[in-house]
Amino acid sequence: MVRQILKEVRPATLVVTLLSTTLGIAAAYREGYIGSSILWDSWRIFLVIIAGFLLQGGTNLINNFFEEEKDGNIEKTGDNFLSYTKKEEKVAAFKVGIVFFIITAVIGLYLSYYSGWQLLVIEITGIFSAYAYAGEPFSYKKLGLGTVMSFLMMGPLMVYASYFIFTSQFSITPILYSCALGLFIPAILLANELRDYEEDKSRGVGTLTVRIGFKRGKILYLSLICFAYINTFLLTIVKILPWYSVVILSTIPLLKEIRKHMYSNRRLLIPTTAKLYLIFGLQFLISLVI
Repeated sequence: MVRQILKEVRPATLVVTLLSTTLGIAAAYREGYIGSSILWDSWRIFLVIIAGFLLQGGTNLINNFFEEEKDGNIEKTGDNFLSYTKKEEKVAAFKVGIVFFIITAVIGLYLSYYSGWQLLVIEITGIFSAYAYAGEPFSYKKLGLGTVMSFLMMGPLMVYASYFIFTSQFSITPILYSCALGLFIPAILLANELRDYEEDKSRGVGTLTVRIGFKRGKILYLSLICFAYINTFLLTIVKILPWYSVVILSTIPLLKEIRKHMYSNRRLLIPTTAKLYLIFGLQFLISLVI
């Protein structure tokens, strides 16, 4: 059962949290808020990343519990857990997800004591949004809002929270950073929707791509990636990013690979997009801390 739960956490996807939290930390470091106390800063960095991992892991577990069966339905009985018929492993995973959220809340409460009550508000918003991604009775994923909310949650919200922990100050800068790098997060979800478009449509799953159509979904997917480059270029022009951030343009050749998979093998869209996101993100972060 433990192995199954670990699998449903989807460890490979936690790189999104790692990049988002690190981006906020890097923004604080660039402004001189990190470095005065190595032990204290290291402890907070550890807590920020762990809280992010738990939040995303909990979201994945909750999502797996409420995920529709292959026939597009979830059988309800009124006698089983939360009125849903689910295997013991699914119920255990759901409970672990809730525990993850509770631990995240405790960490947030602890850090907010030092950073300010505003952080607690951000944490509560983040935890609620994480559950509501797929959790009933909200489940904005079913409303076709999963891609939008994934950007807001894992982009501006997580990046800004990570930044605020070290600065206790409002700044638009980390939000601008997240609006460049964070666009890859909904792009990865759209890659998944494009891959499963025919199956989702036949099952009546209301993903954003099913709602707007495959062609518009493809345009939106490519637009998100293009705007990630455009935003980075604009931030460099206005000197919010250092001039050597243009090194990110070296990842453009990967766009040819994405275009190829769009027409030949959509199943490769997700790993290719994730690869581009990882390389793009690492270069983005390095340009901030050099």
